[in-house]
Amino acid sequence: MSVVASLLSSGYMKKALLLVGDTPTKFKSRNDKTAWPLFGDAGTATALEYSEESDDMFFTFATEGKSYRSIIVKDGGARNPVTENSLKEVVYGEGIARRPLDSEMDGMSVFAFGLKRAPESVLDILSFASLEVNEIDYFIFHQANLFMNEKIRKKLKIPEEKVPYSLRDYGNTSCATIPLTLTASCNDMLKKKQKVIATAFGVGLSWGSIYFSTDLRYLSLIEYEGKL
Repeated sequence: MSVVASLLSSGYMKKALLLVGDTPTKFKSRNDKTAWPLFGDAGTATALEYSEESDDMFFTFATEGKSYRSIIVKDGGARNPVTENSLKEVVYGEGIARRPLDSEMDGMSVFAFGLKRAPESVLDILSFASLEVNEIDYFIFHQANLFMNEKIRKKLKIPEEKVPYSLRDYGNTSCATIPLTLTASCNDMLKKKQKVIATAFGVGLSWGSIYFSTDLRYLSLIEYEGKL
């Protein structure tokens, strides 16, 4: 969104289509109860048009590369190419078995990371945009898990009605969670202008936030059941 906003603001284009999607279930072991039940696959398309009357957008980004192992697929890249051992499933405990080609996550490390960095990012963007929590209509968090996001919400003292969720129906859909949540849970945005802060955090470990106001024309959700 930051790249698209910059290109539109430069004056070289007037309209853009932002496509976001991922199929994280392809990198999860069905025999890993710590990961498989939590994720879903999704893709989103967002059409944007430049207008001189639109409000400014604000962005903040950060990354912590030393913690890259907290969420990782160990084999399959240039550093660790696929070998015979990459295809062998390893049992790590009851209900936890995966291959080096499957994604693995240090749950406690990622939980602590999200609980620290997400609130910091929200406060940074509020300060940068000269806004207060009570001036924002919606806070859209990456749909990591309900327990973590509720901890973040309470830490920032945000009312429940300002933090919608889509993970109950779709799970963690990776990079698509924020636009999916907007589409699935915020239909009143079609009725009036809303001020929104969206915050994402995850692989990298990386995190970031965006402030924007909505002037939406259309929201549509297509559900598909089956193998993607």
